Amino acid sequence: MMAWSKEERVRELARLVGISIAPEEETEVADRFESLMKELEYLVSLDLAAIEPVPIFPEEP
Repeated sequence: MMAWSKEERVRELARLVGISIAPEEETEVADRFESLMKELEYLVSLDLAAIEPVPIFPEEP
């Protein structure tokens, strides 16, 4: 199986979720998506075992 270009990957993801991306925006969207994925990979690699969760919604009195 041949590897997809980042633009092909974005086109396929857009098709799967039912959104359209203008051809002239594909490269920018692909670059942003690639950057986001790198940041997520970094976050997954962090050791957060000692971090206490913070409640998003405080308990009601």
